[in-house]
Amino acid sequence: MLCSVAAACVVPRDIGLAERCADIMRRAYPSAAIDITKSDAAATSLTTIIAKAEGVRTDLPPGAPLPQNLAVECRFDENILTGFRWTVGPTH
Repeated sequence: MLCSVAAACVVPRDIGLAERCADIMRRAYPSAAIDITKSDAAATSLTTIIAKAEGVRTDLPPGAPLPQNLAVECRFDENILTGFRWTVGPTH
């Protein structure tokens, strides 16, 4: 029984590329608390997928000088991240 429980702990979570992109956005800006508001992915070729994620910072007071809305674009070739860029915030 213990072996099966331990084995279940190491099984990777199966998530889509849009969710991976959202996770990468959070990891790229670890000091911000981000609620993901939208994420999607679309194939641009047989092996390339462009994923996008949008979010809102929940850790800023009203009127803060930093951008509250954030968005990123991730490029995956054969499920490997090959590109990442901020399209909204944190420095735009």
